[in-house]
Amino acid sequence: MNKHNYEQNSNIEEKILEELQKNCRLSADEIGKKCGCSRYKVIRVMKKLEDNNTIVGYTAVINPLKLNLKNFILLVKRSSVPFDEETIKMIPFTTENEFIPDVNIKSIATLYVHGNYDWVFAFTAKDISNAKDFCNKIIKYFNKYVNELELLEIVYPFRMNGITLPTKDEMRDMVKIL
Repeated sequence: MNKHNYEQNSNIEEKILEELQKNCRLSADEIGKKCGCSRYKVIRVMKKLEDNNTIVGYTAVINPLKLNLKNFILLVKRSSVPFDEETIKMIPFTTENEFIPDVNIKSIATLYVHGNYDWVFAFTAKDISNAKDFCNKIIKYFNKYVNELELLEIVYPFRMNGITLPTKDEMRDMVKIL
């Protein structure tokens, strides 16, 4: 494949990914029209991206405000104590709800990061008391591995997964108080 074709294919892939991130329920015809290619090209590109794990799944983006849920971010600073074998086996393959019993949260993302903190948990909970219960249970079950926790409540989610959640009026009202 020459350089021009490679760049053109790469550009089409980027456009298709962008459209899927905006709305993964669009048909191949609709995506093709927006990207300037045929539905067959869209299907081939999507299949390739799924096969090489660039696309790992499709999901609904839920507006937690409509479900009376609050968004939280938990920052975790690790201690220097190495994980034991059981914890090493468990962490990559278990959700927060599985390794910390009886928590009323819904995990959004778990991230290992570089910076002042080592782990970031994004989750929804009914209220701050459920979020704090989650934090307290982390301390209870993983005390020797945790130096510090910081719980942040997301006051207002403007955009999640690239999708703007509030209406224009809600957005305007929120920006006024910032």
